[in-house]
Amino acid sequence: MRFLTIDFPRLFAEDVAVTFRGFHADGDVVVEETMEATLSNGNSYTNDYCFVFELHNGLIYRVREYMDTARGARMVFAEQGGDPT
Repeated sequence: MRFLTIDFPRLFAEDVAVTFRGFHADGDVVVEETMEATLSNGNSYTNDYCFVFELHNGLIYRVREYMDTARGARMVFAEQGGDPT
């Protein structure tokens, strides 16, 4: 909760945009998305995410999040204006 309420807005400073790429459901629900933002260090951020929503009795029981953590780290920790690739 701390990350979502305090750290997320500090890290992803502006222009946060989410583009949904796919929704898949067969018991559990899988959501594919791309998030873009301007980081607090001034760098651009673009990364793909996959969320798996486990359902029990029609309610969300658990959410798992997958992303390219190495790519994210390169963008977050690169020098301002540096090429994160």
